[in-house]
Amino acid sequence: MTALPFANGVCLWLTAKNSTHHKALTLNLDQSTFGSFAEIGAGQEVARWFFVVGGASDTVAKTESAYDKEVSNDLYGTGSRYVSKQRLKAMLDKEWAELQTQLGKSRGSKTRFFS
Repeated sequence: MTALPFANGVCLWLTAKNSTHHKALTLNLDQSTFGSFAEIGAGQEVARWFFVVGGASDTVAKTESAYDKEVSNDLYGTGSRYVSKQRLKAMLDKEWAELQTQLGKSRGSKTRFFS
């Protein structure tokens, strides 16, 4: 087993600029970035990092996971395939519209939204 590299009591893998931890924390500390994660499969792991590193309440409006096809169809409309470019576009359009409707007036002028 390989020993973790530490300096001053901090794991260097967590603070390296190209680490997932560092990237997520950098976004969480950026007060101008706010949005939502919607996913069908592996996106939960991406969203999880924002919660693990801390400060997610200033970055994440919500996360949405639709594992059941009927639930996904209800949220984003039906498509020819469960995972497809068409469904991805529908997901992005819906989540973006919700952010604009729910937060556009209060945060729109000072926030870069993502979905």
